[in-house]
Amino acid sequence: MTALPCADGVVQPHALDSEQALLGAIIINNDALDLVRNHVQADDFFEDVHRHIFEVMCARRDAGEPIDRKLMVAVLGDADLGGVTVGGYLGRLVVEATTVINAPGYARAIAQAARMRRVLATAQEAVAAMTDGSVRDPAAHAAYMIEALDEVASAGLAEHARRITLGQGMSGVLARIDEARAGRVQPGAPFGVPALDRKTLGMRPGQFIVLAGRPGMGKTTAALHFALTAAHRSGPIAFFSLEMDGSELSERMLSALVYDPHAREPITYRAIAEAKGLSDEALRRLHEAQRDGADIPLWIEQQPGLTLAQIAAKTRQMRLTAERRGLPLAAVIVDHIGLVKPSKRYSGNRVQEMTEISSGLKGLAKELGVPVLGLCQLNREVEKREDKRPQLADLRDSGSIEQDADVVLGLYRESYYLERKTDLTDDEINRLARAQNILEIEILKQRGGPTARIECFCDVACNVLAEAYL
Repeated sequence: MTALPCADGVVQPHALDSEQALLGAIIINNDALDLVRNHVQADDFFEDVHRHIFEVMCARRDAGEPIDRKLMVAVLGDADLGGVTVGGYLGRLVVEATTVINAPGYARAIAQAARMRRVLATAQEAVAAMTDGSVRDPAAHAAYMIEALDEVASAGLAEHARRITLGQGMSGVLARIDEARAGRVQPGAPFGVPALDRKTLGMRPGQFIVLAGRPGMGKTTAALHFALTAAHRSGPIAFFSLEMDGSELSERMLSALVYDPHAREPITYRAIAEAKGLSDEALRRLHEAQRDGADIPLWIEQQPGLTLAQIAAKTRQMRLTAERRGLPLAAVIVDHIGLVKPSKRYSGNRVQEMTEISSGLKGLAKELGVPVLGLCQLNREVEKREDKRPQLADLRDSGSIEQDADVVLGLYRESYYLERKTDLTDDEINRLARAQNILEIEILKQRGGPTARIECFCDVACNVLAEAYL
């Protein structure tokens, strides 16, 4: 029987017993093949003979023909089986066969060994390239290695994105409905604003959600509230802060966690940053809030200037970390998409750069099966209108953001504009009094759902958002 050669005396990872058990199970019960094709491909088999057998099995199954011992004898013919007769070899496969129920587990073991071989080959190639003097740019070769290894990482995460039949899809939907009715799962990671959650069903897996507004409208306040709520209720959140560092975000989150609507002096994140004016009571409350929030799985990536590829790679790493802890990655938040470093492909063409970024974020959401929320600035045309509430046409730099997004949320605070006017009229003074601490969240776009305007209580200084007045 032939085998792939060992490189530099290193035995390559393999799962020969699993290969034999799986092929034998398919011969005994052809339905086993249908269960494993989403987990393993022909190229994943270590043995050339096993790879050939699996390819023929798939072709015959697709043609609607049975896979039996007679077929295997015809397929193997005079293949080199290491001195074993074809009949004897097939008998060994049947003896080693696993059950149909266990077939997916063996298929995953075969695929895992194949990914390990790819990692080993990449490492060996790097050692050879670094020692034979052929590499002039180590950074370029490192980028090549990252791309090659990222394919391996992606292969272990993308089962949900693989091909399914309509029947499988409908069965999955009905199973999810049953789980939701039983209270075991929620439709999506919550925003933490009940009216918004009811209208949108939360941040749903695979969605690209855009949170848009002019500066000062509370985008980061809203994003952090969404992140804290979703992390507390649904699982880890990957928060890419391309604008603020982790310390600034932590000050804001501490202010939100310590918020008490009945306190005489709320603790703003500005006061936390200044530090000196905090009372002993305020410090006690801050330490208590820190203890309460220490276990909330909100993971902040604060490296600036990340490319889309780097965001994708780091997100996959975070998802693997979450899965090792037995938790799903609930959502990815990017603050903000205008600061994502574009590739050089469309250098100088901002519209095309933003098109690449928005489509990439949508692709990442679909690939990983998690919602991706991207913060987005609105253009200055808003300031020229009397009614400064956001519109889809105000999305900055590219119409592709509107096209790629599944949900677009626009933020508006009337008090922000009224506070900056001079010589307010009596009517404007009354409007300002009513608009204090009111944030409007408008659903500007939603695939398969309604548009709506939702008023929230918002204390920007304390980074607090709630459905109504507290």
